[in-house]
Amino acid sequence: MKRDSMQKEGIYFMRICKTVLLISLSIFLLVACSSNNESSKSGSKSSSYDIGSNGKETEQSTINPSTKTKQDSEKNLSVQSRKVIYNASLQMEVKHLPDVQDKIRDLTGQMGGYIVDQKMNEETKERQEGYLTVRIPQEQFQAFLRKVKPLGAKVENQSISGQDVTEEYVDLQSRLKSKKVTEKRLTQFMNEAKDTKTLLEISNELSKVQEEMEMLEGKIKYLNNQVDYSTVAINLYEDKVVVPELEKNQLNTWEKTKKQFMSSINFLASFLSWLIIFIIGNLPVIALLILIGFIIYFIWRHRNKQSNNNTIEK
Repeated sequence: MKRDSMQKEGIYFMRICKTVLLISLSIFLLVACSSNNESSKSGSKSSSYDIGSNGKETEQSTINPSTKTKQDSEKNLSVQSRKVIYNASLQMEVKHLPDVQDKIRDLTGQMGGYIVDQKMNEETKERQEGYLTVRIPQEQFQAFLRKVKPLGAKVENQSISGQDVTEEYVDLQSRLKSKKVTEKRLTQFMNEAKDTKTLLEISNELSKVQEEMEMLEGKIKYLNNQVDYSTVAINLYEDKVVVPELEKNQLNTWEKTKKQFMSSINFLASFLSWLIIFIIGNLPVIALLILIGFIIYFIWRHRNKQSNNNTIEK
């Protein structure tokens, strides 16, 4: 009996030991698995980072020139100064128009500008007008306007406008850069061409690209000129007070007398000429009228005599 109870206790103890062992083993395995998972995660992170880096490098290496040029252009747009074309117009009343025009011309030369157009006309004796169109370096634009306005007696109108062409300018530069890359590639292909047909095709394509490059360069130069030099249109006018003067030709009494005398002679000569023509031309009619008048007079006189005689006899 005692032996059986001891055996049972031994079996129970053995079970407890096995359970403790199993729990310890399980804990050890869990710890080992968790450390492996962390190491594998860190490894996967590092590998994924390497892959990402490699992928990025591959993507950068496969970017075409036009996309890269656009990115460069956007970067240049944010970095470089704005490209703005400034224009101004002035309308002023002046006291002596030729002098003011000369002063504006001298001032334009002093500020590094040049005259594009200049003209002066006299519409009436009371009003004289002049027009100037000048190009002034942009950095002298405001200073030029400040110095020109005091030259006039009164500023009637002034307007200043600006046109931002930065995006257009950057776009032209980007397209030109892309065309240069294409030109370089076509030149390389042309050097490597072996047959005449391929050489001609590449040569034609290269000519088109170079023509487009020249057009783009011309537009860029034009924008640079418009930005570097501002245009100012100036309208000047002078109102004059005209005092009437005694004209000498109005005092030619002798000449006027001769003229009036000759006019009278001409009138009389014309009248006599008309009278002679009228009489001679209508002579038959006049003769007939005279005859009829004579007959009427004779009859009237004869009757008058008879009436007088009758009166005397009575």
